[in-house]
Amino acid sequence: MANTKPSSERTIALSYESIRNLTSPEEKQNGARSYFANIPARELLKLDTEANLRGYVPEHPGKRRTQVHKAIAQTLSDNPERFIQLSGGATVSAIDIDVDDTKKIVRVKRGSIINGAQTQGEIKRFFEALDESEEQEEPHFHVRVEFIVEPDPEFIVATAIARNTSTNVQRISMAGKKKYFDELNDSFQIVFPDKKLSMSETDTGDEFVDTMKLLQILWAMMPESLLPSGKRSVAEARLKSYKNRAYCLVDFENDVINKDADERAGDRYRYFVDMAGQAWREYLKWRHHGNWHGQYLRESNRQVVRDDDALTVSDGMIFPILAAMSNFVEKRGKKWALHVPTFFDEAEMISAARDQLTAHEGSPMLMGRDASAYDTLSLLPKMVLRVAGRMKLLNK
Repeated sequence: MANTKPSSERTIALSYESIRNLTSPEEKQNGARSYFANIPARELLKLDTEANLRGYVPEHPGKRRTQVHKAIAQTLSDNPERFIQLSGGATVSAIDIDVDDTKKIVRVKRGSIINGAQTQGEIKRFFEALDESEEQEEPHFHVRVEFIVEPDPEFIVATAIARNTSTNVQRISMAGKKKYFDELNDSFQIVFPDKKLSMSETDTGDEFVDTMKLLQILWAMMPESLLPSGKRSVAEARLKSYKNRAYCLVDFENDVINKDADERAGDRYRYFVDMAGQAWREYLKWRHHGNWHGQYLRESNRQVVRDDDALTVSDGMIFPILAAMSNFVEKRGKKWALHVPTFFDEAEMISAARDQLTAHEGSPMLMGRDASAYDTLSLLPKMVLRVAGRMKLLNK
């Protein structure tokens, strides 16, 4: 019979890819040790959070997933192979550990997560969704864990408090505090008067819209003329919107700071403000578009989520479409806006996106991260613009 005692009451075995003893002289003086290991993500689920200040927050009555949880989830979904770099990992306390380098096993005595409970909770949620889908191939990725071997239980508590209270304020909160999103929010509410942009990771109610996601969408839909210059192709530059959520915020902040001194930064900032509500509306339209019905999208492959007759399509399929729609974004007068020719066929765009999904092995993640998908879908609006131009000449 399997041992049902939690990890903090027994010895458990965790497999690892690599482990290093980095015990400092000061720790040795106090009878403590410190190890760092890369362990398969599923192994982290063997540990409890008994010694932590709190467990996984959404499991508590009345608590919701915050922007922090959603950011972790997006990394797991979109970039699992980069998770170990983009995540803070976990800290585990134990009264002793034994490393078996031959079998690549570390035996942890009375181990408990003291920092990283939210990361563990999102990993558990991620794998539960995969297990339910059955057909979805499971990505193999690692989590970096610091093992603190400490014989003094009271010091373990002190360490847990210190590790959990020294976390930096989330960047989204700092930007909100500096009022970087104020004009963006005012413009957004013209289109969505009942919603507002989140200014902090604690803004989690139904009335709040994920500001980080909005910035991703705005970068995806940015006209080519506004994209920062660089060596990458236009399609590759747009991949940032899907792959690098954090950089979308960093680059927006830079434009806010430099908008008065740098003309291009100022132009981009005006685009962000003008397009805030329009871009979100466009995202929602394509994500729930009625023409996705009949496209044989599968929940098991995380292509779509079905709720009765409503569909919510994966971002990996939507972002190449949004990037293609950037061809219709232009400045007329003093305002940036989306100007779509009346004869543009949305059903054709969805059909083309479905073809791209098939070409990428049915994986939205692969589609969203491949520049060729962006290039291919951009051909349709470019063709529409050429036809519109010819019609305009003929009607003169």
